[in-house]
Amino acid sequence: MKRIRIGAIGLGMVGSAQVKTIASSVGAGDLVAVADANLDRAQAVAATLPGDVRVFASAEELIASADVDAITIASSAESHLALVLACIEHRKPVFCEKPLAMTAADCGLILDAEIRAGRRFVQVGFMRRYDAAFVDLKAAVDTGELGEIVSLQFVHRAADVPPSVTSSAHTTEAVVHEVDSTRWLLDDDIVEVRVAGNGGKTGLEDWLDPQFFYFRTAAGVMIYSEVFLKASYGYEIGCDVIGRSGMARLTNATPVAVSLDFRVFGAREKDFTVRFGDAYRRELVAWALDAVEGVVTGPNAWDGYCAALVTDACLDSLRSGDSVQVHSRDRPELYGAE
Repeated sequence: MKRIRIGAIGLGMVGSAQVKTIASSVGAGDLVAVADANLDRAQAVAATLPGDVRVFASAEELIASADVDAITIASSAESHLALVLACIEHRKPVFCEKPLAMTAADCGLILDAEIRAGRRFVQVGFMRRYDAAFVDLKAAVDTGELGEIVSLQFVHRAADVPPSVTSSAHTTEAVVHEVDSTRWLLDDDIVEVRVAGNGGKTGLEDWLDPQFFYFRTAAGVMIYSEVFLKASYGYEIGCDVIGRSGMARLTNATPVAVSLDFRVFGAREKDFTVRFGDAYRRELVAWALDAVEGVVTGPNAWDGYCAALVTDACLDSLRSGDSVQVHSRDRPELYGAE
């Protein structure tokens, strides 16, 4: 089978785990190069990887190298736009962690670049589409046995986040996954949002945690999501899909739960790298197989753009305290039916 040579950009918490997964589990590709804004970190990570992994002084040099066929990007969100555009310019498949870019307008520039190139190059890291539990949830919806879907209810909790994280992270780093999950589960777009912090507070200046997101889709389905980034007890993801004929529930059920004196004891996942570790592996394996064939069948640049439209509106709503409508450009032919 043909193999691709993969270069990885960004070696922080997600990126360092990503390169280990590529090196150990992606049969269609070989990890041949890495780059990071911190050169010392890049050299340290490369030293732990099997084979001869070249360290590039810059992401741009890695993308341009004739020795690299495809790219993964897990660098800072602010860097995504320029790096993804460079990958498209060099006609190289790229896997970009979410968000695709900081705003929907920037995502639109990526759409335009792919349209000019005449094909899709970009897959976005919405890993829930590859998580076994979410795949089962999607299958339950697709049977139609739940009847007309009237509501989705999400829980997204983390034990803690660094002090530098601001209130906007609830949107750009967390609920963006619920946004994509909604579109994927329902095959429907979000057209209205409203966001508030605990006690109904709004604004980006203060730390508001938890935050509560209310969405309405074009078909009228109502979505509620609680995002609690300092929940202290552990990491938890949940989703209820409520239909007129039944409901389906995704939970973080513990392997063993012990109940004593009205209390329940059981282990929780430490963080997202544990809960979604297998999903990260599955998405990278699928992306590499697609890259070999020159196609993109996973979450694409249009999905990244649609998610950014909603997260832009969420930030506007948090600033104003009002409901905000979501308006999209027409869907280009390049991103039609799979």
